[in-house]
Amino acid sequence: MKSKLLSISEIKVLTRENQKQIFGGILEPVDLSKCGCSCSGSVTGPFYCRRHIYCPQVYTCNE
Repeated sequence: MKSKLLSISEIKVLTRENQKQIFGGILEPVDLSKCGCSCSGSVTGPFYCRRHIYCPQVYTCNE
């Protein structure tokens, strides 16, 4: 498998040092503590919450 991948043009093996320089994740700063779920299962909070969390779609009010 590795030999097949290395035969593809522009494929390079990354060293440990190269791997340490790779960063990823959320591009914008978000505060997930502002996100939550309503009793009807809707995501609450700022607009970005809908991209980062999901809520169970069940009615849990007045239980």
